[in-house]
Amino acid sequence: MIKVTINGVCHEFTPGITILEATRQLGLNLPTFCNHQLLKPVASCRVCLVEIEGVPRLQPSCATLITDGMVVNTDGDRATQARQSTIKLLLANHPLDCPICDKGGECELQDTVLDHGPRVSYFEENKRVFTDKDPILNKVIVANSNRCIQCQRCVRVCDEVVGASAIGVIGRGADCIETGFDNNLNSCDHCGNCIEVCPVGALMRVEYRYKARPWDLATTETICPHCGTGCQISAETRNNQLVRVKAKPTSAVNKELLCTKGRFGIDFVDKAPRITQPMVRKNNELLAVSWSEALDALKENLQPLIQQGASTTGVISGRMTNEVLFRFHQFISEVFASEQIYCGNDIYRRDFEPGYQHALNSLINQSYTNKPVSELFNSDCIFVLGCNIGEQNPVSEYLLRSNFTRQPFTLLLASTRQSRLDLLAKTYLRYPPGHELALLQQLILQLKNVQRVENNQPTENRNTETQVSDELQSMSPELKDISEKLASANSISLLIGSDLLTGESTTATVHNLVQLIKVLQQITPDMQFQFLFQHCNGLGALDIASNWPGPTQTLLQALTQTTSQSADIIYVVDQELPLPKPQLMIYQGAFVNSTMEMADIVLPGFSFAETDGTFTNNEGRVQRVRPFYSAPEGSTNRINNSGNSAKYDAEIFSLVAHCLEQGELGSSEPQHIFDEICHQLPAYQGLDWSLLGSNLAFRSSAPAHPIKHQVSHQFSHQDGEAFVQPSPLIEKEHELVSDITPEPEAQDDNSQPFLLLIASSLYHSKDPIAASSQLDDIETEAWIEIHEHDASKLRVNHNEPLLVRYNNRSFDTPNDSVQNQLGKSLILPVHITRRTTQSTLVISGDLTKLPNNLAMSPTPTPCLASVYRE
Repeated sequence: MIKVTINGVCHEFTPGITILEATRQLGLNLPTFCNHQLLKPVASCRVCLVEIEGVPRLQPSCATLITDGMVVNTDGDRATQARQSTIKLLLANHPLDCPICDKGGECELQDTVLDHGPRVSYFEENKRVFTDKDPILNKVIVANSNRCIQCQRCVRVCDEVVGASAIGVIGRGADCIETGFDNNLNSCDHCGNCIEVCPVGALMRVEYRYKARPWDLATTETICPHCGTGCQISAETRNNQLVRVKAKPTSAVNKELLCTKGRFGIDFVDKAPRITQPMVRKNNELLAVSWSEALDALKENLQPLIQQGASTTGVISGRMTNEVLFRFHQFISEVFASEQIYCGNDIYRRDFEPGYQHALNSLINQSYTNKPVSELFNSDCIFVLGCNIGEQNPVSEYLLRSNFTRQPFTLLLASTRQSRLDLLAKTYLRYPPGHELALLQQLILQLKNVQRVENNQPTENRNTETQVSDELQSMSPELKDISEKLASANSISLLIGSDLLTGESTTATVHNLVQLIKVLQQITPDMQFQFLFQHCNGLGALDIASNWPGPTQTLLQALTQTTSQSADIIYVVDQELPLPKPQLMIYQGAFVNSTMEMADIVLPGFSFAETDGTFTNNEGRVQRVRPFYSAPEGSTNRINNSGNSAKYDAEIFSLVAHCLEQGELGSSEPQHIFDEICHQLPAYQGLDWSLLGSNLAFRSSAPAHPIKHQVSHQFSHQDGEAFVQPSPLIEKEHELVSDITPEPEAQDDNSQPFLLLIASSLYHSKDPIAASSQLDDIETEAWIEIHEHDASKLRVNHNEPLLVRYNNRSFDTPNDSVQNQLGKSLILPVHITRRTTQSTLVISGDLTKLPNNLAMSPTPTPCLASVYRE
């Protein structure tokens, strides 16, 4: 600690901080416009000038580090006069349109003038005017350059943090103007972070314009429901209607950053068609009924099936709160005596073998790093594996880029698609979809060989039984480079995308991932690991599911329709899947979808806007989800619509259990259910509901102990360790492609086999978010990414419609079962790009525009497809 005297009082501070940061720790109101916690200091606005004893000139506090014995005066006569002179110059051209400016009431210039003066204008000249009308820069941003004070926060956050570089500065001096190419921002991410950091009303959001003032709004702090980053947001409502969403100013997770879905896509709670009444199918038509009639129908239909020993399957979305997930698992296991519980999470789609569940639980409970992701970014080497982080977890990418800008580190990337982070990476590797297992095997072997070389030991001499395929032996230069950089790192942070665990052979992939982490831990004890989940409660869903035995292969077959046999009863909660029609289907959820339309009985549950509970984000941070709409009349957990009779989901489980005379499940209050979770789940022990808003509310990991692999015929022992054999995909791929090529009469010179991949989009996903009117304006349809080499072979142009025929089967499907079977067809415009590997089609955009059995299917992707020009 060092001693610094500020305004006559001596204080102790940690070395390395600026004078501005020191004054903020003391609660002093030292104004600044150009400075922001996410940006490098530029000291351009000159509003934060202070006097330093022994220094003849005033110094910018935002760019001056404190030193031991420093004496600082923030409100001396010289500093005050200089500050007021700078503010006078800002007001010389700033229009006095506060009564109609959307920034009124939260404008930093207003507050600074009020606190520091001057209160009058000293300039009578005509003010600078760029435009008479405010231009719409893109679908979400409107500009008023006349109000700009040239702090350039918007330019720097777009460049240094977001990485889009969509906005820049033209002109000099007072004629500077911030704008995009051709006066628009159509190439930007539409994230709105430039709006958030703008201290005045120069950049504003289109949908909020002229709708409200800050003092009219009721603010609720909650968690973004879109991805596992777990951004803390402020949902602002007026007259019980959502008006806007902002980043929480003091957020410990996202630090005032949001992506386009988090800032503009929450309006799905008002736009998506709601289920407002219970419904029962009569004469093949769903009819609205009362709750008592719906429960009577449940009892009438369920009890005979249960008495006959009918099997029951439970399916629930990984976007539900921990409390709802916990009570649902209890509900299915106790009321229906079933272990067939499927959580529609990122990595619960492919493989339900016991070895997979065991290895996955070992990763989560023993190797997982439960700490802020910003601390992971302080490592020497950061390895992002198995995802396009910019589209799946965009705010995590923003935070990574922001850390890199201030303190560069070694960034390594391995993914199926290109990302903007490629420009920052020391090494990036593009591997074909479906080759995740092969990649892990290569990496493990190379790391072990590098370690042996460094320790002067002979490299491995594998026998033919454990030898990998020829493709594995042909190591790419990029992978060798990644291995060498990992082997020489003093600290490593490994970020695993969920794409790595959604292909084929997930059991083998997870076991190899366990081995990779063990090898990296041998390289350095300072090794940290986290998943990058696409669902907002992906980690929480895994934690809850690990307390139950889990689903079996029978359930997988039922969900993927690979067998004529299916569950007799299927109970679905807020999940859209192409399920086979059982004897009885019960759907519980907030929004209308295709699965709900198949159901025999429909029960209306709460939406995100009405739900209270907790999410567990990628960091292991347990966070409060708070309702910003009041609950419907008649709910014990008391929507803004008197015609809505939805109930809290845990309350519905209790009602169903009671009507079936199966006893009580326990309290339906979220806080009481959370207490049960903390009592039963070791990772949540010690957490307190009242302290979930603090930065200390992290799940814990169980004490480390040796991981015992469940070895099957897929594994062989090598040096006492379970090593996974090569994926059958590599050996079968060529044969499968030739087997399912379309019939000869359908072929032409422009057709060829492709891998078809369903990818995350920055603007849309497979959930009710697709109903967001703002996001739908940005991206109106799904589209195909195709590599420029393949586009040249097909002789197609950008945005030309293409016919895609795909076979929705996994690679493990026997060849004779797919002979002469032509898959679904769809016509989509093509985007020619180098983002993908060759012979890979990536379908992205608004996935609701795709056939349901492709966009929503749990069947493994990539699947096989052919492309035709019309």
